[in-house]
Amino acid sequence: MSHQSRTFLSSSSNTLWLTFPSETAALILRSQLLGLGPDHSLLCSIPEDTTLQSLTVGALVKGRSLFDGETYQFETSIQEIMPEAHSLRLTPPAEISHQAARVYPRLTVKIPGTARPLSHHATVLAVLPVTIGDLCPTGCQLTAPAEAWPTVASLQIFITCRLPGSSHNSKLSGNIEWIDPAPGLTMGIQFRFQSESDVARQDLLKWFTSQQAKLINTVV
Repeated sequence: MSHQSRTFLSSSSNTLWLTFPSETAALILRSQLLGLGPDHSLLCSIPEDTTLQSLTVGALVKGRSLFDGETYQFETSIQEIMPEAHSLRLTPPAEISHQAARVYPRLTVKIPGTARPLSHHATVLAVLPVTIGDLCPTGCQLTAPAEAWPTVASLQIFITCRLPGSSHNSKLSGNIEWIDPAPGLTMGIQFRFQSESDVARQDLLKWFTSQQAKLINTVV
């Protein structure tokens, strides 16, 4: 682990979004980094209502954190589960990478839509009214009813909305990058398309091109 990585992870005020991409526990949790162990393992708190039975020692974990305005990512695994303390100990990440800058800036919008978070087996977990407040051809930020947490603690999501100026609904599939459940439920979404000619992708590119004069440089 590099010196820069250790400095980054030593901040006890860091919020981490932990993704568990296994078949039995495909979910994403908001966690707080409590500190480092002597071996540079990560001690993280987890929400009290988390079902720990679905987590196992050795399971893969993907982490993301915002630090000084920059997003960092890393991979680790569960070293120890501490139910009484509502916390996990994660193995020291071998590498922490800085997320590349966005290809497209995001546009501030207010578009109503419907979101369907999906389980690992593509089962619809809920049907939620949402508002897209930040959008570009590669992703968006959306808000949903606060009571939807932790129902949407999944990795995949399907969004239906009508882009401004469009005569039809666009159907967008994506991965949930992070979830912030308080004070309101906010999610960062990265879109996933079947191909370059995907209809939803073409809808987004057409809309985005029409909005060039209104571009602002925003980040999630």
